[in-house]
Amino acid sequence: MPDCPMSPVPRDPATHRPYLQEALRLAREAQAAGSAPVGAVLVNAAGEVIARGRNRVGEAQTPEHVGAASVAHAEMDVFFSVGKVQDAATLTLYTSLEPCLMCGGAAALLEVGRVVWATDDPWGGSGRLIKWSEHPAMQDTEVVPCPDPELEAEGARLFAPEAKRAFPEEGWALWRQRYPAETAGVE
Repeated sequence: MPDCPMSPVPRDPATHRPYLQEALRLAREAQAAGSAPVGAVLVNAAGEVIARGRNRVGEAQTPEHVGAASVAHAEMDVFFSVGKVQDAATLTLYTSLEPCLMCGGAAALLEVGRVVWATDDPWGGSGRLIKWSEHPAMQDTEVVPCPDPELEAEGARLFAPEAKRAFPEEGWALWRQRYPAETAGVE
């Protein structure tokens, strides 16, 4: 898929790296707080992080963040914290894990220009359920999956215990198939 004309960040993997590292840092923060290890950042056309979010499903609700709710995913935390999205087509959403259908759909419906994730989610990721490029609501959102193999492996190792805990056996089997080295030894 070609770069969007108003894309804030080139497709060069090295350029994505600091934003994906920040998403992974937020994922570790979520894990330490008792939530699923997923983090996200929203970046504007100048390359500035305008919002940060992390999974908060396992945490209490606060005035600043939705918590203790099924919708308290990292990407939704970003969207709730930023409020009304301005110039959405020039924004890039970076996530540590491929967005689920709810979060991917929200990014597309908000008309975010690009979504980049560090690690595929072979069970719960939206790409398993829909083809972004073929869905009318999502075809204007550029998708850049796993541009950095080192960070992809890091994200897979981080999320693997959650995948084993949260997903049915079929989902865990897909994770083991997609990431055999990163899931080895996960009990």
